[in-house]
Amino acid sequence: MAGMFPPMRSPPVVKISLIQLAVVLLAVLALELTLGRVIALSALLGGILCVLPHLYFGLRAFELLGPNRDKVRGARASQRAVGSFYRAETGKFVMTLVGFATVFASVKTLNPAVLFISYGLCVILQWILVARLQPK
Repeated sequence: MAGMFPPMRSPPVVKISLIQLAVVLLAVLALELTLGRVIALSALLGGILCVLPHLYFGLRAFELLGPNRDKVRGARASQRAVGSFYRAETGKFVMTLVGFATVFASVKTLNPAVLFISYGLCVILQWILVARLQPK
């Protein structure tokens, strides 16, 4: 019976975050060279405010991080999985909220429009990558 089903693959959480980070860093480099440091810094911070909470969410939700990472997965663990997703979403929300508050409170030379545009584009990139990298 065990050989009938293919093994479960972990979602590409880390791969998506690394691709997002690479795209953000390339964009920041281009912005630094063309539009200056304030624009580049704002774009970098917007990207980081998207990538880090998403990475945390993915690792926590799929129990690749935290106290349950070595437990058995499967249908019997559905309640635990739902709880993991709720905790992960809460942590992601808090990290994002605290991240934006910290940036606005501590970074004096900031372009808020670029920060939000960078964050938004990073979220859109995340959606595209999730759709393209789903295990089939």
